[in-house]
Amino acid sequence: MPLLFLSRIKLPEWFLSWLSFVPVTVMAALLTQSLLFDDGQLSPMANKFELLAIIPTFLVALLFRSLLGAVLVGMISVSLLRWIFI
Repeated sequence: MPLLFLSRIKLPEWFLSWLSFVPVTVMAALLTQSLLFDDGQLSPMANKFELLAIIPTFLVALLFRSLLGAVLVGMISVSLLRWIFI
């Protein structure tokens, strides 16, 4: 329903600019929660492989601006780190 309503009106440029930050903010909140907290407690080292995998994932996301590329690099990085160190 909201999609039908929003598709028929012209939104102001400042609002569209503001909306462009929503996915980044949501992704940052989800990543922070899943990487830094374990069972509701702050425990950054509980997910050490995932924390290390952030580095190449962030670089791919920053350089290529590709969500699919970042997801693939993140998954491959975590898999390789677990395979090497476990």
